[in-house]
Amino acid sequence: MAVVTRFAPSPTGYLHIGSLRTVLYNFLYAKQQEGKFLLRVEDTDRTRLVDWSVENMIEVLTSVGLTPDEGPNKAGDVWPYYQSERLDIYRKHIDQLLENDKAYYCFCSSERLTELRDEQTELGLPTKYDKHCRYLSDDELKEKLDSGVSYTVRLKVPEGKKVRFQDTVVGKIEVDTKDIDEQVLLKSDGFPTYHLANIVDDHLMGVTHVIRWNEWTPSAPKHILLYEAFGWTPPTFSHLPLLLATGGKKLSKRTWDVSAEIFLEKGYLVEAIINYIALLGWNPKTTEEFFTMDELIERFNLDHVNKSGAIFDVERLNFFNAHYLKTSNIDILYKTLLDYLKKYDEDFYNTLQKSDEEYNKNILNELKTRIKKFDELKWLTTFFYTDAKIASDELFINPKMKITDMEVVKKSLELTKELLENTDNSIESIDSIKNFFVEWIKAAEMKNGQVLWPARVALSGEEFSPGALEMVYLLWRDESIKRLNKVLESIK
Repeated sequence: MAVVTRFAPSPTGYLHIGSLRTVLYNFLYAKQQEGKFLLRVEDTDRTRLVDWSVENMIEVLTSVGLTPDEGPNKAGDVWPYYQSERLDIYRKHIDQLLENDKAYYCFCSSERLTELRDEQTELGLPTKYDKHCRYLSDDELKEKLDSGVSYTVRLKVPEGKKVRFQDTVVGKIEVDTKDIDEQVLLKSDGFPTYHLANIVDDHLMGVTHVIRWNEWTPSAPKHILLYEAFGWTPPTFSHLPLLLATGGKKLSKRTWDVSAEIFLEKGYLVEAIINYIALLGWNPKTTEEFFTMDELIERFNLDHVNKSGAIFDVERLNFFNAHYLKTSNIDILYKTLLDYLKKYDEDFYNTLQKSDEEYNKNILNELKTRIKKFDELKWLTTFFYTDAKIASDELFINPKMKITDMEVVKKSLELTKELLENTDNSIESIDSIKNFFVEWIKAAEMKNGQVLWPARVALSGEEFSPGALEMVYLLWRDESIKRLNKVLESIK
């Protein structure tokens, strides 16, 4: 039987980074088994529906290379993929459960249910339905239906039974049916609850493996009972450990700072995001840390998913992103940067388009070892794309570098300018610049810092920037001389 996995979110906002990990695990397992990965939208809770959520989710999944084989934007054999378009299907299956005495009508008002929960809470009892409507007589049932009394439909949980199943992550699970709530399957508005809809859809869509957050583990016995009520074979369950914030708290589901898209917006590379979240709960059984998508597909194993929660640490993500920035081919990285800027920073993209491509690549190649993510690049490169401001005297003075007054600064800058005027404009590397500087500085009987510090400040106009040699290499000779002249004129 072909493996089929699915991701079935409720469209209530941004795609959570933890949900992205769930998608990744479903995707990896399906691809490894040469199966299919489906996207289904569970939009039956109309009160929480966010219109743009599905479009945003699909866009994020496409951006990170986790495109479903079938879903709302790629129809296949098991459409429709929105649960709100499958209501007739659910009604048919509800009727089947009612006819087979596997479910029953419940006419309890919301006021009665609230009162019941309050009483149970006050007595320290589990809050669950008391089966008040389960044993209505046929006459009582007919009277209420004929009178048009609002109703829901509940699962009829078998009495005196054990529900047993094996979870690939959690292990063996056994629950007595006396502890299982008689869950609502069909709401009074005619929409199914998650518990009914996801079982019917998983079966009809041929889902063989349900891989989801472990917050659904308590609901799994109810789902097993529903499979049995329909006479269907349950899928294999894998309940993933939660992602935790630093300190062990659960990551919020609704805040923007843990949405998957914000990490794309900040300029993290897709390779880093995928590599990092793959390791949040999955043990590759090796000391290796860096994996391509193909390697993840080849090595992923549900049996190696941990039971305990994993800490989502942004600093750890920064470590992975820094690795991919440093090791990326500059041509590929530059194209990735342009694609990023087109989407998230059009102004900076237009700035780069005004400069020579080789110039831009040299800057990126030099700074890729200094940045953690793309959104830092703009602020580290301002002086490369605009005329540098003239720094204050205080910034030039640096006693540690033996620079005690502006006369020393002036002498150092004049030496730097003279050195550059005696080179051609085809500076090949930073090492070649370094060789020039070392010889001239030595001949002038000065210290390296006495020359390099003022040169860096003059060329950048900032307290923090790449070093003087890197600045000269990136600006090239003519622009460097122009900036030095401007500062020297101000000193005069």
